Amino acid sequence: MLRDVATLMLETRMRPEEVYRILPEDVHLDKNSLFNPYGKTKAAKRWIRLTATAQAVLRKRMDERKGAYLFPHADDAKRPVPKVNDAHEDAVRDSKIAPCPLYDLRHTWATRAVEAGVDLVTLAAMLGHSRIQMVLRYAHPTQEHQTRAMEKMERYVSQQQIEAAARQQVISEITIQ
Repeated sequence: MLRDVATLMLETRMRPEEVYRILPEDVHLDKNSLFNPYGKTKAAKRWIRLTATAQAVLRKRMDERKGAYLFPHADDAKRPVPKVNDAHEDAVRDSKIAPCPLYDLRHTWATRAVEAGVDLVTLAAMLGHSRIQMVLRYAHPTQEHQTRAMEKMERYVSQQQIEAAARQQVISEITIQ
C-alpha cells in the first residue's frame, strides 16, 4: 500500500489524505483523470490529469479493491486507511536514507514542475492552493535549475541587445540615404 500511495503522491501531487480517500467513482481512466472532491480549501477540489504510471497504480487498485475505497482501512473496508506514516517511517529507517516526511513527495512534484517551466499561477492551481504564496513552500529549485534560469535570462538579454542594435543600424542606414 505504501508504494502505491507514494507513487500517486509523486505522480499526481496529491496530499496523502487525498490519496487515502480515492473512491472508484472519482477515477476516470478513460479520460486520463481523477477528480479529487476533498481538500483543505475550495481550490483543493480539482481534476487531476494522470500520468501512465498513476493510471497503472489506479487500475491495479481498482482491480484489487475490496471495499468502498481504493486504500481501505485494515479493519473496516468501508473506511479509508487513516495514514501510512508508520510504514513510511519504517521503510525510510530500513533503507538507511536520510529521514524525510511522506509529504516531501508533494514538494518533489512541485519542484519538478517548476524546473519543467510550469508558471507559479498554474502550479498553485495544480496543487490545489487558493493562494500563490503557498507555492513558495513547495517548490525548491535546485542550484543547477537556478543556474540554467540565469543562463536563459542572459541569452534573452543578449538577443534583445542584438535586435536593438540591428534596428538602430537600419535606422542609421535610412537616415544616411
